[in-house]
Parts: sequence; structure tokens; C-alpha cells
Amino acid sequence: MTEQLPVVVVGGGLSGCACALAMAGRGIPVILFEAGSVLGGRVQSVNLKGIEHPIDNCQHAAFRIYGRFLQLLATCDARDALKLQKQTKLPYLEVDNGKISIVKSGSLPPPYHLAMSLMKVNFLSLNDKIPLRKALKAFKQMDEQKRRSLDDMPFLEWLEHNGQTERTIRRFWDPLVKAALNIGCEEASTSAASFLFQRGIFGEKDAFDVASFTSDLSNSIAPALRRTLARTGVDVRTSMPITELFREERKVTGVITREGVIPASAVVLCTPISTTARLLTGKDAGVASFEVADRLANLGNTALIGIHAFHEGPVLPDGIPFVTCCDEPLIQMLFDRTSELDDGHQMGLPGYWISVPVSHADSYIDWDNEMIRTEYERVVQTAFPNAPMINDFHVVRAKRATTALRTGSQRNRPSPLDVGDGVILGGDWLDIDWPSTMEGATRSGLTAASVVIKQRGDSTITEWHHDKSWPDWPEAPKRGAENWKEW
Repeated sequence: MTEQLPVVVVGGGLSGCACALAMAGRGIPVILFEAGSVLGGRVQSVNLKGIEHPIDNCQHAAFRIYGRFLQLLATCDARDALKLQKQTKLPYLEVDNGKISIVKSGSLPPPYHLAMSLMKVNFLSLNDKIPLRKALKAFKQMDEQKRRSLDDMPFLEWLEHNGQTERTIRRFWDPLVKAALNIGCEEASTSAASFLFQRGIFGEKDAFDVASFTSDLSNSIAPALRRTLARTGVDVRTSMPITELFREERKVTGVITREGVIPASAVVLCTPISTTARLLTGKDAGVASFEVADRLANLGNTALIGIHAFHEGPVLPDGIPFVTCCDEPLIQMLFDRTSELDDGHQMGLPGYWISVPVSHADSYIDWDNEMIRTEYERVVQTAFPNAPMINDFHVVRAKRATTALRTGSQRNRPSPLDVGDGVILGGDWLDIDWPSTMEGATRSGLTAASVVIKQRGDSTITEWHHDKSWPDWPEAPKRGAENWKEW
């Protein structure tokens, strides 16, 4: 009788949707509950006063290394949602003089494929560049055991130990760590940061090819997820929060909603840290549930701010879709969002859209909009004195945006079966090394799904690991892949 009950997935973000689709694809009945009205979780748009067009809550970057996320888009027939670089190109802007340097991949094998380009850039001096080789060599020699043993060391300390100059840390290492981990080098776990550089920017030659979204986030992702979930038979119930887990003799056998108890053969939690901790510590919860809730609370979150400025015309030079701003703690990057959008998705905007993601934004979350606008205008006017005037300006804040991968975070990230008793964990805070990005969320959801599938006796998934492609979905694209847009 229990085997006929559905698996309940709580949370309709990328992790929950990936988990539900993977299980449904193996014939498992699934009910997916989402508290909000739209699927996609943090990858969504917002409706701002006075603007007809939905606006991203914050700039979301994807990369070719995001293999499971790209597989998810492919299985949802959403390849058109983004376009990928044909070659890794990372522009850096020196705000004080308006000069732009581009770090790009070359012919040398990884991790040295960016080395020739780094030697030519203007934003670092020769004395800054020479020690980079020592860090690259250390990454190349660092095995998984060594990397994970560095979880208690701040990445700043590791960089200094490996000879990196203050300017290289400030202009090169720290912006990349903030963008990916949503935390600065002084607090970030060396294990987490090293994973980023080993697997990302200094991984395969094409790993850090940047992908940009061709429409606003909700129109890029949510409809495709909804269609595919329906096609695979997943019962999707949006605007339906779970009030608590239903337990019988300490075992979770369902969930409680405003409609009553929904029985389940298993419950997968793909929810944010605070929601997960609340559900785990409900009535009759066991010791393991409280222990995992404590670990998640110790992990905590860091904030993001999305700045959206609409100008009378383009701000960045032709052919430069985004820049990292050197030495700017608040205005960290500028994205030419209008140029990223397909022509059909540019209508309804009050001007030329420049998007600014502010990572590790806890220090700025309480700044009022005028203070933030003043800083934005200073940076743009200093770097680009002839920049067109601003028509409209908006700020979107997210206080608990991503999991904080501070020193010691590794021990607090749970595995899917750490709670047991009918609960499987599947949020982007799982111990799979990936930060809570779109890729981390997708991999976490698939990891949870693989646990359920294995428990059902499906031997074909026994050896699966999240570093492998999900076997039921189309492959992630290499450069030049058919049916994928490139730029």
C-alpha cells in the first residue's frame, strides 16, 4: 500500500523541479508543493511599479560548467532561454580611467589556458601577475582530500600563503569568489573557494564560458518547468505552503497543508534553510531532525541586491556585454541586460537596462535607494563620462539569498539521508561541494532523486554521481552544439 503513495517534493525551485522530473521520469508518482505562485525559486522575475516588463530579481549568471542545469533546460525544451559564449571572455573595468581588459581562454592546456591573457591585462601589474603561477600550480596539485581538509582556513589566508599580492586579491580573486560564493575571501572557506577555481575558471577550457538569459528569468524558466512537469505526470500544486510534516511514531508519512494531510511514501525537502529547519523541528521530530536543523542554522545565509538602472541609451562600449568593476565594493559588475535579451523581449522597458548584482550585500542591505543610486551614478559617470541619462532606477533586496560557505561550512552541510525516518534532503545546501547556484540547486535535486530511485531498487542509477550526466536527459552542450545559441 505504501509503495502506491506518491513521493512529496516540498519546494518548487530548481532543486525541487529537477528532483520531481527525475523521479517522474522513472515512473515514480510525485506531488510537488510550492508555497509561491511561480516555479523557479530564487530564479525569478519581479513586477516593479511603473514598468510593464518583468524584471529579474537579480542578475543570474550561468556557465558552460553548469552541466546539470543545462541538461534541465534541454529536457524542458528551453535551450532558447540562454546563449553561451563561444570563448571564455571576462572583461575587467578600471573605473578611474575607463580602461577595459579582457581575460580570455587561449591555446594552453588547463589550468593555464587563461595565463597568456592574464599576462597582458592592464588592471594588474607585472608584480601582481607573476605570483599567479604559484596559485595555479597549487590548485593543480591539490587533490580532493587536501582540498576538503582546508575548510577551516579562510581563502584570504590561503591566497596570502601562496604569494598573491593585495591588488591581485582585491581585483581578481575576491570578485570571482563573491560572484560565485556570495561571500568575500576573508570569510570564505578555502575548500569551497578552491572548488570554484579548480572546477570553474581554471577547469576545462570551456568551463567558464558565460551564459546570458534571452528573456526575463520567469519567462525563461518557469513556463518551461511547468509544461515539462505536467508532461511527465507530476502533480504540481503552487500557492500551497506546507505547514508541517506529518509524523506517525516519529516517522514522516506525509505533509500537512491547508487542505489537510497528504500521505506520502517519502518526503523530499528542497526548501530554503529557514523553511527546512522549521519543518524538521516540528511536533514529534526525532533527534536527527533537530541536529540537521542546527547544522543548517549554523550555515546561515548571505544577502544579494539587484540594482536595475534604465538609461536613455547604451552605457557599455559595443561588444562588451558586461564588466567586473575593479576596486568597487558596491557596484561590483555592470551587465548590459538589454543587449542580452532577444529582440522580442526588449519591449516594455523604460530605457536601456543595466543590471548590477551586488554579492555579499549584507553591509548594504539597509542602504536606501538614493544612497545606492548615488554610488551607481558615480561609478558610471567616472568610467563612462558620456553615458546617457537615467530614466528609471530600482533596487531589489534579498536578505537570505544563498547559503553562506564560510570557514567550517562543510561540516554543516548534510547528506540526503542524514535525517532518515521518511525524509530525504535535497536543497542546494547539501554536501555536494557546489555553492547555492543554479547548478548547485539542480545537482542537489538530482542527488535526492537518485536516493529515492535507488531505494526503489532501480539498479541502473546505482553508480550515478552528480558529476555524471543525468542518464534520462539530453547531454549538456559543448561549444558549437546544435540547437544552442552562442555569442
